[in-house]
Amino acid sequence: MIYICGDSFGVSDAEYGNCWADIVASQFSTSNLCQIAATNLLIAQQVDQAIAANANFVVVQFTSVTRGEKLHNGKYVPFSYHTANTETTPFSKSQLQILRDYYTEFFDLKLAIYQNTITVEHTLQKLVGSGIPFCFSQGGFEHANFHPMATNYFAKFNHWRSSINLWDYTVTREYRPYYHITDRQIHQQVADYYIEEIKKTL
Repeated sequence: MIYICGDSFGVSDAEYGNCWADIVASQFSTSNLCQIAATNLLIAQQVDQAIAANANFVVVQFTSVTRGEKLHNGKYVPFSYHTANTETTPFSKSQLQILRDYYTEFFDLKLAIYQNTITVEHTLQKLVGSGIPFCFSQGGFEHANFHPMATNYFAKFNHWRSSINLWDYTVTREYRPYYHITDRQIHQQVADYYIEEIKKTL
C-alpha cells in the first residue's frame, strides 16, 4: 500500500478533476491521508499511521508553520491563520476572533519555525528508522515565497528529498480547488515523478 501524507496540496477535489495524488492512486493501491490545512504535527500523525500499517512507500508533503489545530467535537480540526473563516473551519465568528487575537498578540514566528523543524526532523528520522521507502518535500515549510533567503533545512535527509515542491506551482490561494494547482499538465508531471520513484522500490 502506498501512503500519501500532507495537507490540501494532496487532497482530492473531484469537482475540479483528478489531482496528482488521484493519478498515483490509479496506478497503485493507495491510502491518501492528506487533510485540508493540516499542520506538520497532524502530518506527523499521518506518517505514524503509515509506518504502523507497514506501508510499501510513503510520499509526505510538509507545510507552513502558521497553522494550528483545535479539538472540536472530539476531532482535531486544523486551520491556517491566513485563511481561517466560517467557510474553511467549523468555528464560530467569536471563536475566529479569539484566534485572530491570539495570533496577533502571542504567536511567535521564530519559535514556531523551531518547533516545526523539530517535528519534521523527528518525522523524517522515524521514516528512516522504519526502513520504509519514502520521498518528502518541505512543501510550505519556510518556502522561498515567504523567506527567499531561508536556510536549507533538513539537509541530512536530502537523499529522500523530492525534486518537486508543489508550493512552487501554486497559482491560487483560494479555498478550492483544495490542491491549489489548476494546470492539469503539472498534476500529470508530478504524478509521473512519484510513480517512477515508487517503481524504483518495488
